Amino acid sequence: MSVRLGVTDRAAVASLILERIVYAVNWYNLAAVFSFAASELNQNVSGLGFVTATFYLGIGIFQVPGGILVAKIGPRLTAIYGTTIASLAVLLTGFASNLVEIAVLRFLVGLGMAFVFAPGVILITRFLQKGSEGLGVGLYNSAFYLGSAIGLSGWSVLAGAVGWRNSLVTSGALGLLTSVLLLVSIPKDSRRSGFRVDLPHVKVVLFNKWLIAISVAMLGLGVGNTVVGNFMAYYVENAIHVGVGAAGTIASLASLSALVAAPFMGRLFDRSGNAKQLLFASGILMAFGVGIAFFGTIYSAILSGILVGLAAGAGFTFGFSAARAANNIDPEYETLAVSWVNSISLFGDSVPPLLFSFLVIQYGYPPAWLCLTVLTFVLMIPVLFAKVSKRKQVGDY
Repeated sequence: MSVRLGVTDRAAVASLILERIVYAVNWYNLAAVFSFAASELNQNVSGLGFVTATFYLGIGIFQVPGGILVAKIGPRLTAIYGTTIASLAVLLTGFASNLVEIAVLRFLVGLGMAFVFAPGVILITRFLQKGSEGLGVGLYNSAFYLGSAIGLSGWSVLAGAVGWRNSLVTSGALGLLTSVLLLVSIPKDSRRSGFRVDLPHVKVVLFNKWLIAISVAMLGLGVGNTVVGNFMAYYVENAIHVGVGAAGTIASLASLSALVAAPFMGRLFDRSGNAKQLLFASGILMAFGVGIAFFGTIYSAILSGILVGLAAGAGFTFGFSAARAANNIDPEYETLAVSWVNSISLFGDSVPPLLFSFLVIQYGYPPAWLCLTVLTFVLMIPVLFAKVSKRKQVGDY
């Protein structure tokens, strides 16, 4: 399948891709360095579950406010503000003295990132030729997976060399640089005169049943992606007894697999558009990938990462592309549709880290992997029975 991309503003697209890479580094770098932090702060897997959950709470709660802010001030400024907030919080995490401070700062990282993703989706598709929107979402997601791989593998090595605190300060500073890059390279938003955020239009988006079904499916994908992305490095290092550098590399396989899959899956969506079947198939692959980790060997961990990455690269690209296409009222609310889908899935993703760490402590890793496998599968079922929304106006609801 050929992948062609018509770009109307190369500098803007390049800055968005670079921002997305650093964004992902700051998403996953704490998971990569947590074994160092845990040793210093006398923590275990439950501490990782706690700070991961607070991050997902922050990014989930503020998705919809971020989408409304975009409708008010535009995606460019919203993305810049969000990147700045998240990057400052990451930088300050390098100076935290206890787990509670880290948890508060990770909540702020999530808050800032909630203002970045959906605006980024809208911006990158704005600078592509019509008909390449799904591919654009795929490339934007690929940049995230590249950054995830760098964060999981590179930051574990960097933490070993310069200390976990300095590694977080470094990535926070890189995030601030990308804020400046967005400021100078993204053209100012052309706001429609007289536009104002209208509550009835917001309600149309929030009560769209098809968007809610997409959100539940994305939550199912997120269950597997969250536990593998945030716990695999720690699991491989502490349960399979692999060195920290190798553990980070194994954990990054999911991101690398997703990086390869996402742009091709975006093109597949552009050509097919059959979001139901595409999303469900991705969810089944995700559940199978999580379940493979049950066997507790280095080979099962490697295979789990690869399958989970392929499923994430496909499923999230399908889901966000479908959410963007489902906006059926005003172009100014396009970001809100994507943010709403993201908010439900990410807010829900605050539960799996707590559930997984609890099950590990009570019963061990194999039952924990198995439980999350079942949960992933169950959450994928509703999308098969949802009716794809057609274009309507406010008065039709």
